[in-house]
Formats: sequence, structure tokens, C-alpha cells
Amino acid sequence: MAYGVVLRPDADVSRSLVELSHAIGDGHEPLMLLGEKAPPHVSVVHFDCADDATAGIAAATVPHRGRSFAPKIIGLLYTVVPAGDYYVPAGGYYFGLEMIRTPELDELHQEFLQLGHPPLGLVGEDYRPHITLGVTAEPPGQPPFAMVPTGIVRVTMASGPVGPVGTFPELAS
Repeated sequence: MAYGVVLRPDADVSRSLVELSHAIGDGHEPLMLLGEKAPPHVSVVHFDCADDATAGIAAATVPHRGRSFAPKIIGLLYTVVPAGDYYVPAGGYYFGLEMIRTPELDELHQEFLQLGHPPLGLVGEDYRPHITLGVTAEPPGQPPFAMVPTGIVRVTMASGPVGPVGTFPELAS
């Protein structure tokens, strides 16, 4: 099963990110937009693991629960997702907020990689902290740039099964 460790922004920031997601992706054949079943998050790592391994991964998050992390947004990225991608098999158009890969985020990423489960996606030297805002089948639109957040966003740890298109419909905080 696919299971992940993520960092979630608070409710107010999450609402603004959901609005931004829809401002960009609505009307462009959305494959995934942020919302109740697709909460905004910064992935620490996603694993491909046995169902009975998820309790151990969740237990490894306990020392970090309640701790606040402060990743810094550096920009809005649009890119093409090729067909055959693990998260978006049909391919499409990704848009998301890129974060600085700080030593703190990298250390957290490395700590969870040491659990030894097979990772999914970009890991190790290729780890790229980000918040996926959405994926569309058609090229997405541009938002009013005043809607695009900049600077630091406070996030806290959560974990749960990875859903369609890298979403987390059942996060445990």
C-alpha cells in the first residue's frame, strides 16, 4: 500500500490554497484539485509498504506531532506530467508551490527514509518539497498573482494512506 508522511498547513492557509487550486484548475479538465479529500500538504516521503507497516511509520511521526515547521515558498511551478507517471498515469499538467529544501526539511526526509521502506516519488538527492495545487488534463489557467502566497507557511506533521493522484483523503494528525 502507498502510505505517506506529510506536513499540513493550518485551516486558514489550507482554505486559501484550496481557493488558489480552483482559481488555476477549474474549467481545465481537473484530474485533481485541492479540497476536503485532497488537503494541501508538503510531502516528507511516500512509501510503498505492507499494510502492517503503516503503524510503525505512524509511530515514527509521534515525536514530531505538534511541532511546527516553517518551509518557505519560492514560487508557483507549472509542468507537464508525462503519461505513465506513478501518480498521474494518464499524464497531464501539474501546478504547485515550490519550497526551499532547507536543512530541517532534508533532515526530516532523511530520517523517514531510514525506516527502510521502499520510497515512492522523488527522494534523496532529488527530494523537492512542494505543495501540489492540482493536476489538469488541459493546460491550467493563471491565477490573480495576489492569490499566490509567498514566504513562510507554518505546517505540522500528519500521516496516512496515499489516495488518487497523491492525495491524502484520510490523514491522521
